[in-house]
Amino acid sequence: MQLRMKLKKAMLCASAVFLASFAQAASGEATEAVISLEELPAACKNAKSEFRPIDRDDVQLAKAELIEALSRLDRRLELAGSNGEDWRKYLRWDALQAKLRGDQPPDKALLRSIHARYCAGYEGLDLVWFLDVQRTLHNYIAMLRAVDNPNVRAGFEAIVDRLAASMKAYVAKPTTEDALVISESVRWMEGAHQCPALVRAIQGHFVRPNLFVEISAEVVAAGLDEGVDDTMPIRDCILGTDIHGTAHTVGRTRAELWSDPKFGVIDALFFGVTESDNVGYHGGITIFSRSTTDLAARKRIWIDAGGLSSYPAVSKAETSVTIDDIQSRRGRRLIERMAWRKAGKQIYLAECIASQHAEERLNERIDRQAAEPLERANRQYVEKFQRPFTERKLFPRRLDFSTTPSALGIIGLQAGEGKLAAPDEPPPVAEGAEMSLRIHESTINNLVFDALAGRTVYEEKVQATAADLLGELPEKMKGDEDGKPWAITFAPRQPISVTFADQRLEITLRGVKYYKGDDAHPAMNVSATYKIEESSKGFKLVRQGEIEVLPPDFIPGGGRTIDARRQVIRTLLKKRFEKVFEPEFLAEGFEMPGKWKAAGRMMPIQMDCRNGWLAIAWKRAAR
Repeated sequence: MQLRMKLKKAMLCASAVFLASFAQAASGEATEAVISLEELPAACKNAKSEFRPIDRDDVQLAKAELIEALSRLDRRLELAGSNGEDWRKYLRWDALQAKLRGDQPPDKALLRSIHARYCAGYEGLDLVWFLDVQRTLHNYIAMLRAVDNPNVRAGFEAIVDRLAASMKAYVAKPTTEDALVISESVRWMEGAHQCPALVRAIQGHFVRPNLFVEISAEVVAAGLDEGVDDTMPIRDCILGTDIHGTAHTVGRTRAELWSDPKFGVIDALFFGVTESDNVGYHGGITIFSRSTTDLAARKRIWIDAGGLSSYPAVSKAETSVTIDDIQSRRGRRLIERMAWRKAGKQIYLAECIASQHAEERLNERIDRQAAEPLERANRQYVEKFQRPFTERKLFPRRLDFSTTPSALGIIGLQAGEGKLAAPDEPPPVAEGAEMSLRIHESTINNLVFDALAGRTVYEEKVQATAADLLGELPEKMKGDEDGKPWAITFAPRQPISVTFADQRLEITLRGVKYYKGDDAHPAMNVSATYKIEESSKGFKLVRQGEIEVLPPDFIPGGGRTIDARRQVIRTLLKKRFEKVFEPEFLAEGFEMPGKWKAAGRMMPIQMDCRNGWLAIAWKRAAR
């Protein structure tokens, strides 16, 4: 008996342990200890003991990922026809496929030469299918070099030491340079399958949303608030009576936001009244009547990262009918009296049917009128933002919409492949703001890294893109008077960086090679710093000193001089970027496009730049 009880108790304990473990796994809870922010620098330093040697399984996994990426690119190239065949020749497709088949030893030199072609920076290589092969091929080569390599541990320890130093500095005071070092270390660890708990802890602390946009309900509604006053013919059939008439509708469309934590939800509302004069024909009887219909309708629009969608319109109509006269076509009084009595009995039913038909007409009309604008807005969003950004792996890792009765909110996270984002929450928005933008420097730095690192950008392409987005080419972006176009090959590590701190904005552009017409010029960094100042008209950005154009390895005051060849490109770049980085930018507000111009001019009431965040808030100018 005691043995049976002990056995039962043991089974119950085992079941409890199993159920607890299952529940923990199902809920996704981590079994590892949580690393706090204060513990991160020490955890980075202690990560040396967590080194895991690279083995053959790592190589096979990297190879499988490469083959899968090549398969996706192969399907894409099939769709490109002859252009796809040209890409295959350039990328030495058959040579790579031959080396990946079978068990023959890999040719590392061949793999590196092919990888260099994927990294050449030509237009088209920035598409997601090529980028995936570039990344997985790089990882495959790295795994081949690391397996059974006794020097890998020393390299790992050097990366950990660098990570620990940068993490200690970043926790004390975040900087773009330390963020870059941490991001590079995390990317290496992810690729080499090292220190997964540490990687998750770093990302948990420093990969927070870095873009916040908020638009008040009043501003959203301003673009949808409009009066309705139109006249149109109507034809209906109610209780066998064929009705013809003219309807005059007066009303107003406005918008409200519906609370939703996962979508932007906008209700387009219509309230109005339709007055109509009607003539009805029923057998030998002609009926002259007037009707008044009170109308209310709702069209719900949903917004998320995928675009815009909507529900069919719903409406409510209440019709009141007044019969002015009933006439027999042959002038028979008896028939007219009978028709009056019948009409009196059926008028309530006729009003109900007329209300139902009015709802159907209103729903159909609202859906028809909304279809084209919604389709156009969705098409522009997809074609100008979602598709090109997704195809180039630039689409935000997170793009969340939400609404409350008072505002439409957007939260974005621009961070991929080990990159850091915001380390903290954004600053508060000024009281009374009706529109706000809070953007962390990592949003821009991460985006331009993915878009421009190691790539050659041609002036004509930039001008065409700007003209397409803005409707016209800004004066400052027009070419030089000599007609020779510019091109820049951006640095592979930090092509462009911005820093937001102490009410100052600093931007640095790093080019490893510049082209002016047919002439090539050496590497130069171009920097400008602006200070935010308040003015009588709001805010202004005032450039601090001259634009700085210097070679990457040059230290001002270090005793070295700049040779004549570099002085030439310095002069050319300074002249060109003087047009872009003007001495002063005045923030005078702006008017929104299209129907939202009715909202009035949005005037800045806040412009703060500190701790990596730039916060700008606007309010409508008083009318």
